[in-house]
Amino acid sequence: MSTLKDVTLWDRVSWKAVKEAKGLTYRQISEELGLYIGSVEKWFSGEKSPALIHQVALARVLGIPLSEALDNINDPDIRALLSITL
Repeated sequence: MSTLKDVTLWDRVSWKAVKEAKGLTYRQISEELGLYIGSVEKWFSGEKSPALIHQVALARVLGIPLSEALDNINDPDIRALLSITL
């Protein structure tokens, strides 16, 4: 059975394109999120993935509607879990 731990909204390639299109720097994003710049750099380089709580906050900073990010989740178990949770 899937759990919220299995949920990811993160799409590094698309979200990086949004970041670049908006002209946001890693520093600006890290300051907005209250995190170290190194963490944000690792997300966008593919070295690490952000935790779900940071994915939601990052979507807000990048102006990505949460409903759009949720559309990327195809697993029916996860979608059912999200419909209960959200």
